[in-house]
Amino acid sequence: MLELIDLSNNNPAPINFGEVKRHGVFGVWHKVSEGIGFMDPDWHTRARAARMVGLHVGGYHFARPSESDPGRQAVFFCSMLGKVERRDLHPVLDLEDDGKLGAASLHTWAQTFLAHVHKITGVKALTYSGPSFVSERHWPKTFGTGAGLWLADYGPNDGADHGPHVPHPWRRCVAHQYTSVGKVPGVAGHVDLTHASARRKLLAHGLRGLA
Repeated sequence: MLELIDLSNNNPAPINFGEVKRHGVFGVWHKVSEGIGFMDPDWHTRARAARMVGLHVGGYHFARPSESDPGRQAVFFCSMLGKVERRDLHPVLDLEDDGKLGAASLHTWAQTFLAHVHKITGVKALTYSGPSFVSERHWPKTFGTGAGLWLADYGPNDGADHGPHVPHPWRRCVAHQYTSVGKVPGVAGHVDLTHASARRKLLAHGLRGLA
């Protein structure tokens, strides 16, 4: 089982990525942007440091659907994200706020965002969300623009992985964020932990050309 961590500027500096790597962590997703005006100030520095020690790196955008249209947010995200490197993880649409959009409008918003990211970067993005958020909005079977689902499902949130409860219409998730109270050497305080079983599905460019 592969382990990944999720970081943002809310995780205090410094982060020792060498220690993170030695602990056996496979990759790091880090917040890049939110809505149309916020860029995480730690993204570029930490992405560079994590790549230098051999960690796989990906960036995510926290969507604010009420702030602007999806194309504009995708352009903003991709401009901050930069080039998706050969060993990088899929970029991610973090969808936890519906912006008071109805279900159908939110589905369209998300699909449009994912399509723009694919067009701009040349790679597909994952969708990050939780079982309740997805289930309550009756996600359509036709939702297939992205690279799959990164599911946040903590159960009792006691630091252990109690298994994902994958919401319809997905039959499985690419990655399962199983706790927000994890501990990893090199990161102060609690950190979000994710398990994944398939290396190929995590990587934006697949396995071709990698050792």
